[in-house]
Amino acid sequence: MAKLRTLSQVVDDLHRLDPARIDLDTVQAIVADGTLDEASLRPFIQPRSDKYARHLVHRSRWFDVLVLTWLPGQMTPIHNHAGNLGWVRLVRGRIAEEQYRLVPSTAAVGLDVAPDTEPRRGIELAAVARGVVADVGAVATVDRQRAIHQLGNPKEHARDETAVTLHVYSKPHDVCLVFDRDARTCTRRELAFDNAAGALS
Repeated sequence: MAKLRTLSQVVDDLHRLDPARIDLDTVQAIVADGTLDEASLRPFIQPRSDKYARHLVHRSRWFDVLVLTWLPGQMTPIHNHAGNLGWVRLVRGRIAEEQYRLVPSTAAVGLDVAPDTEPRRGIELAAVARGVVADVGAVATVDRQRAIHQLGNPKEHARDETAVTLHVYSKPHDVCLVFDRDARTCTRRELAFDNAAGALS
């Protein structure tokens, strides 16, 4: 039987990790380890009717740890991760991901991992993969090769349920690029938390 782990234990394991060992596989093993004690996540599971909710659990020099809550139909825009690594563990429900790549052009060079830019036009994206994570405890990752995606809880049938995901990012970041496929643009987006004062220390 898998061991029960609290959110604080996950944060402690990340905090103890030597920065030289921060890579996709090492952190994925920590994020995926055991069965998460959902009671320890409960203070951070607070849905919003207008958009998916982002609740900060912990921020350090090397990591952001968040809990996101998704009502049916709530999706992120298409975005990058500013060159950072990311891990997403499914806690409840299911989550869909669509991955994209930039179609090479002068306007698009480097935008897959750029943290910041002036608004740009003439950006073309090609969809490369789509999947649904429905196994509780499964962990999806993002890196410099899988850098642009859209994530969310699609509304597909009458019994759709709220989804909850645990997110870990390294390094922390407050800015990403958001892409509009129809308008063929990308713009800078500042990221915010719905509860910064309520995070674990």
